[in-house]
Amino acid sequence: MELFKKPLHLFAFMISAYTAAVLTITYFLGPHSFLGSFWTEHTAIKVIAYVCIMTHLTITCMSLSFHRFHTHKGVHFNWLVDGLMQTWLWFVTSMSKLDWVSVHMYHHLHSDLENDPHSPRHKGLAHVFFLGSLDYTRAKEKPEVLKIRHRLPVTPYELFISKNLFVGPMLLVTLNLVIFGAFWGTILSAINFLISPVFAVGGVNAIAHWIGYKNHKTIDNSRNIGFLFPLNFLICGELDHNNHHAHQRSCSFRHKWYEFDIGYVYIKILNFFKLADIRTVYNTTKFKKDLAVKALALIEMEKRFQDRLNALSKEMNQNAADLKLQIASYLEGKKYALEKPVKDFAKELKFYLRQQAALAHV
Repeated sequence: MELFKKPLHLFAFMISAYTAAVLTITYFLGPHSFLGSFWTEHTAIKVIAYVCIMTHLTITCMSLSFHRFHTHKGVHFNWLVDGLMQTWLWFVTSMSKLDWVSVHMYHHLHSDLENDPHSPRHKGLAHVFFLGSLDYTRAKEKPEVLKIRHRLPVTPYELFISKNLFVGPMLLVTLNLVIFGAFWGTILSAINFLISPVFAVGGVNAIAHWIGYKNHKTIDNSRNIGFLFPLNFLICGELDHNNHHAHQRSCSFRHKWYEFDIGYVYIKILNFFKLADIRTVYNTTKFKKDLAVKALALIEMEKRFQDRLNALSKEMNQNAADLKLQIASYLEGKKYALEKPVKDFAKELKFYLRQQAALAHV
């Protein structure tokens, strides 16, 4: 396979293999193969249905396996379920867990900053929507991303996929040609390969970092556009993106009563059948209590935060221990009025803890 390390050689090989497959299959099975004639009536409706089904299956596998499990560890799936999802993604998108997870972790570390591989704030909405997949490909080779990649756990099967990315799509194209014939096999294969660039990179990384509303204050421009319900259903709840960026470990992206995350419904079903183990789910009350506890521990451990607290207590003419409890109450969400300098200190603690949580994913 040394020959195919050069992209031009690989491209020439794939074109040759595709041409040979088309000629062979057409000769033995005819121009329509087994089901090619299926598309001759009500074609538009059938193609739209195909796009919707394939998009939902593909982005669901990406969201559950690559995103919620392997990147953020909010859920753990049975090895067979996860293996099936990774195999589907290999066939349809030619992506591997190692590449996708490492790039996505890097995205969270630099979300909407200059180094973000797909930020519409820096690259423009059109660029990320139409050329985001090229940025993803470039990002895979960045030294910082490769460092993350090398630290990820990997099974022999996952390693095989990562070393043979184009084998899966070639098998899928061949299967489509055998089932649907040369014309429709080619059209449907092209649709399959456009799903990730259009709906994952374009839909989530472009639009959901551009417009929408925020439930949580974050340092990036992540937004919720789950109110585009049919599209959000299609791509497995990923459009409630601000919720995710604010609480990355949660395997549920629904934070308000009017939001809906079909991905979490699937997780609950798999959990019922003992095929998934739910690790972290967003809960407002529990999250705020945990945040207050961590903030108090942070003040105790970090000298610079201790010094800030002592300086504020002198400035406010208050006991440092009492001030610390007031900050904890404020972070818990209790109605407690703080002076602006103390409130700013509480926000600084909150921001620091979120940064540490993001770094813990890498």
